[in-house]
Amino acid sequence: SDEVEEEIDNSIRVELTFIAIHDMSTIPAKKRLGPDDFGYTFVAYEPPSDEVEEETSGRDGEADEGGTALEDKKFVYRPAVNSRLTGIDGGEDVSGNTMALSIVSLGGTCCCLFTVFILVGGIFIAVENYGDNHALLAGVIFFIVASVACVCGCCSLFIGCVTAMASSGGDLNPRGGSDSNYPKEVKIRLRRVNDRYQDGKELLNSSSKDVIGKIADVKKAKKAEEKKEKDAQKKHDDELENHVRQDLEAGLPVAKISRKYRPIAFYINFDGDISLSNSMSIFRKQVSLIVEQGQKGIDQAIVVVTSPGGMVSQYGLAASQLARIRKAGIHLVVCIDTVAASGGFMMACVANKIIAAPFAVVGSIGVVTQIPNFQRFLNKHSIDAYLFTAGKYKRTVDVIGDVTEEGKEKLKEELNDIHNAFRDHVTLSRPRLENNIDDVATGEGWLAVQAKEKGLVDIIMTSDEYLDSIRHEYEIIQIVEKRERSKWPDFQSAVRSAKKAVKELQHSPQESYTPMALS
Repeated sequence: SDEVEEEIDNSIRVELTFIAIHDMSTIPAKKRLGPDDFGYTFVAYEPPSDEVEEETSGRDGEADEGGTALEDKKFVYRPAVNSRLTGIDGGEDVSGNTMALSIVSLGGTCCCLFTVFILVGGIFIAVENYGDNHALLAGVIFFIVASVACVCGCCSLFIGCVTAMASSGGDLNPRGGSDSNYPKEVKIRLRRVNDRYQDGKELLNSSSKDVIGKIADVKKAKKAEEKKEKDAQKKHDDELENHVRQDLEAGLPVAKISRKYRPIAFYINFDGDISLSNSMSIFRKQVSLIVEQGQKGIDQAIVVVTSPGGMVSQYGLAASQLARIRKAGIHLVVCIDTVAASGGFMMACVANKIIAAPFAVVGSIGVVTQIPNFQRFLNKHSIDAYLFTAGKYKRTVDVIGDVTEEGKEKLKEELNDIHNAFRDHVTLSRPRLENNIDDVATGEGWLAVQAKEKGLVDIIMTSDEYLDSIRHEYEIIQIVEKRERSKWPDFQSAVRSAKKAVKELQHSPQESYTPMALS
C-alpha cells in the first residue's frame, strides 16, 4: 500500500552522523565534483593569519570577495559609549500599537470621569434634600454626563482591544491565520547586541555602592575624565565629518558611506536536529535578509552552528544557504561552541573563517545508514509480505524484502557517492584540506584544539569572545524569530486549568495505574 511504501521510503533515508562509512575499497572511484557542479562561484578560501587582531577586523584590509579593492578602512567610526538605538528590538507595528494605546487611554479617562461625575451628582442630590431645586437639576445633569462617559469608556476599551489585536497580527486562530490549510509564515525581528554591554555596565553601576564618590578629589578627577572623553569624542566626530565630506565629493551614495564607517555584523544562531524540521524556515529568511541588505566587502555574517548532523539533503540545503552569503561577497564567520559534526561541519566549512571553543566537537566527515530487516521473522511466522517496484534499483535493501549481495553492493555504492560529494564539498570550501582530505574524511570527530592542527578550525575562541572583540567596530544586529504573543493569555490559562480539572474528575479514585514497562 501507499502507507507501507512511504514507511519504507522513510526507513532508508541516509543520515550524516558521527559514524564513518564502511570500507569501500571494492567500489571504483568516481569523478570528482568541481565548483561548477556545486555552483560555488565565490573566491577560494585563503588560510588565515595567526594574529587574532587581523581576524577581528573581519575584512583583513585586502580585496573583497569579488576581486575589487575595498575603500579606505583606516578610519572606523566609534560612537559614544552611551549611544543606544531604541525601537529596533521589538519589530512591532508602532503605528498600530500607538493607536491602540491612545484609544485605551481615552477609555480609561472616560471611566475616571464617570466615577467623578457620579460622586459629584450624588453630592448635589444629597444637598438638594437640604437646599433648593437647583442642586437637584445639577445632580441629574451630572448623572446624565456620567452615563455618557461610561458608554464612551466601554466603547473605547473595546475598540482599543480590537485595534491591539489587529496591529499584532489579527485573529484568534491559534495557527496564526484565518485558513488552517496554509502554514504559518515565519517572521523575523532584529536586536542590537551592542546594547547588551551597555546594559551590563549600567546595571553594575546601579547595583554597586560608590564608596569614594563623595571625596572631593574623586569628583574633580571624574569631571576631568568626562571632559577628556567629550573632547576625544568631538574630535572623532569631526574626523568622521571630514571623511564623509570627501566621500560625498567623490560621488559615493549615502547608504554606502554610512555602512562604510559603521559596518554591520549580522548575527544568527543555528540549532539543528536530524531533519531540520523546525530550523529551515527561519534560517532561509535570515540568510535572505543578509544577502539582500548586506554590503559586499564591508559587512560580515556571524553564524553560530550547533548540530551533530542529520539527513543529507536537509543539511546540503543548509550549507547551500550559507554559500549564498559567500556568493554575495559578504565575509562569513561560523562559530562552533559545542558541536558541528557531520552535517553541522558540512555547513561550517563554507565559511571564510571557522572559530570554535576548545572542547567543541568538529569533523565527522562521513556517511551512515542502518536498515533493519524482518524477512526471517516473517518467514518464521509464515507471514507473506509483498513489495512491488518498478526499476531495478528502486529497492536495494529494505525492511521486509530479500536482501541480496547485489543490493548491498549497490547501497554501498550510493553511500560512497554521497561521501565523495561530501569530501569534494569540503575541499572546495577549504582548499587547504586538499592534500590531507583522506586523513580527515574518515568519519572521526575531534576536539577543536585537535581539529585546528588538522586544518578544520582556524581560531580557538568562543562566539561570545568573538562578538566582544568586534563590538566597537561593528553594529552587531541579531536576527531572531518574531514570536507572536497570546492575545488572551489569562483566558487561555483559565481554559487549560478547567480542562485539567475535568480530566482529574474523570479518573476514578479506585483506579490504579501501571507504569509502562516491558516484563
